[in-house]
Amino acid sequence: MSYKSLLPYREQSGQHWRRSSGDLTKRILIFSLLLLSAVATQAEEGQGFTIYPHVGQTFYAGSTNLDDDSHLGLGIGYRFDNPWAIEFTYLEGDADSDVPGIGDIDVDMYHLGALYHLKTRNKFTPFLSIGAGEGEYSRSGFGDDDEFQINAGAGFKWAFTEQAHLRSDLRFFHGNNEDAVNAAISVGLHYAFGKASAPAPVAAAPAAEGDADGDGVLDSLDRCPNTPAGVGVDSRGCPLDDDGDGVYNYQDDCPNTTNRKARVDGRGCYIKLDRKIDITLNLEFDFDSAEARDEHTAEVRKVADVMQEYPDSRVTMAGHTDSTGPAEYNQGLSERRAKTIADMLTDKFDIDASRVSHAGYGESQPVDTNDTREGRQNNRRVVAHVEGETEELEMK
Repeated sequence: MSYKSLLPYREQSGQHWRRSSGDLTKRILIFSLLLLSAVATQAEEGQGFTIYPHVGQTFYAGSTNLDDDSHLGLGIGYRFDNPWAIEFTYLEGDADSDVPGIGDIDVDMYHLGALYHLKTRNKFTPFLSIGAGEGEYSRSGFGDDDEFQINAGAGFKWAFTEQAHLRSDLRFFHGNNEDAVNAAISVGLHYAFGKASAPAPVAAAPAAEGDADGDGVLDSLDRCPNTPAGVGVDSRGCPLDDDGDGVYNYQDDCPNTTNRKARVDGRGCYIKLDRKIDITLNLEFDFDSAEARDEHTAEVRKVADVMQEYPDSRVTMAGHTDSTGPAEYNQGLSERRAKTIADMLTDKFDIDASRVSHAGYGESQPVDTNDTREGRQNNRRVVAHVEGETEELEMK
């Protein structure tokens, strides 16, 4: 700022206002006590309130007509559980004016800003800062010269305890009354009053004769008294079984077998099919129709039960017709009938569609004569081809 509003006050009664050295000493003492009390406080650094008492030097641009001078400051902020923090900063100092008759200027700055912390390396945490606020410049007994200011800068913190950091800032200030850009460098103690985390509980050593397998559950309450060392147990002293398949975690090679209808082997893995199972469904369709009937549900349930028992199995619904009508038409009709039953399996019985396919064979694969009514009915059929893989059952 130019401080032109202060020029009329030069040589007023020959006295210039100046903060006494005694007042400055008191302020330094107060800040020293704040430092000592912060170090004595026991709290873990982390999300929470922060305090930053500091000292430094202010450098004024030549156009401001002020000499560089020292300052005292205090920052009070809040660190979030992320790289960001907010901080209110107060800074005060005395500056000598180059304008004859002006003398000392009382400088006070009030700024609210944000800090963005970069990655910590070897206890050093660099950060960027930005903020805005007000600067007041005054002489004793006269009015203030105020201006709106913005600031930006950078700095670092060096941790010498978990809570306390040596901190240094360099900031540049620009006010709306001047084109000049001033700078301030500060150093002080940054202290975080984060919420202390409780130390991890230490399990009490089991009684010498009360916990034979050393799993932390007394023998009188232990339902599984021979648990191997290092195995996690529940309150009954039995090994954990997270997927509930009856095989303990430490023995379970397939930890996600959660289908309660499926069979598992001694390693906790699904027992898979080693053969192809053809299930002939007793499904009668109306003449020239692929619409399902109500009675089809019970037949399709047979396939669903097998597929739920063997979760890795797949099925192909194969549709067939008798020889009545053109072969090309019968081919399309058999495909539509197979699709109807496949859709019923996925829609009504929640079998994943990736495990279900369908195909039509028209009149090409009869199982009975097409010369009789009964034979033609037997040829109008849907067959479920269920396939899977196998693993030998391993006993514990």
